[in-house]
Amino acid sequence: MSPPPSLPLLRTTWTTLYSHTLPALALSHAPSQPTWPVHLDHCFARIIYDAVIGEGVTPWPTRLQSPAVAHMSAAQLQACIAMGEAIAAGRVVLAEVDERSLAVRGKKGKKRKLGDGDGQEGGRKKGERDGDIRAVMGFAAEKRGEVTPPRTARSASLSSSPATDADQDTRALIVSSGLSPFRQRVLLALTQVPPGKYTTYAALADFLGSVPRAVGNAMRNNPFAPAVPCHRVLAADGGIGGFGGEWGGKGDEGERIRKKRELLRSEGVRFDGRGRVVGGVWRGFV
Repeated sequence: MSPPPSLPLLRTTWTTLYSHTLPALALSHAPSQPTWPVHLDHCFARIIYDAVIGEGVTPWPTRLQSPAVAHMSAAQLQACIAMGEAIAAGRVVLAEVDERSLAVRGKKGKKRKLGDGDGQEGGRKKGERDGDIRAVMGFAAEKRGEVTPPRTARSASLSSSPATDADQDTRALIVSSGLSPFRQRVLLALTQVPPGKYTTYAALADFLGSVPRAVGNAMRNNPFAPAVPCHRVLAADGGIGGFGGEWGGKGDEGERIRKKRELLRSEGVRFDGRGRVVGGVWRGFV
């Protein structure tokens, strides 16, 4: 008999499911559901948390301290994953579970159109910032325009590519960190870039369905460096890019940019006489 999955692995699986897989299915209007009444990650989490933790009779925060992902038991995480997978496969009707969630919160949802619940759940009035519900769930509010919904169901997760135990531990720390979902996606993707290779802000943005500036902003103050190798991300023109609040390529390089170049050289990345990187961009994200 195989051992039960660890809490970090369950947290990663659950976070990937509600923040990437289900929103991607909703955005593509997948036929597994007759209608997708919500399409944002925190809405899927709210619906499933109310069903599993609140047992369909009370909002989940009345029973569990936030952030939920950090305080759920293994059994609760497994139940959330099971319901999320059932929604994805069409075995559970999302609209019905959403109606029950809204009902326990004193709201009516029958007249809601696609996406209306994304701005009205948990007692919020339409038009209030998404950061309110994210704060309840333990995530930092993201700036407007920073997050672009994923174009496909691709995501960086613990099971997305072969990884060492150290890689698994790092990814589990990212997922349980309380960072915003977008920052988690960026940092999780970064863990896939191998030593001796480099990628670019544009390549990361393309994989994540975002824009280079948003990716760069998400990498600032990386709390998991060097385990999460932000130094392996360069500018699209082959320049060194940014590091530690400095940006290279104009005149003398600062101490932090020199450190970035040294780290890359120590891993086998080469630069030409102009300081431009030699070799192709790594794009092996899965």
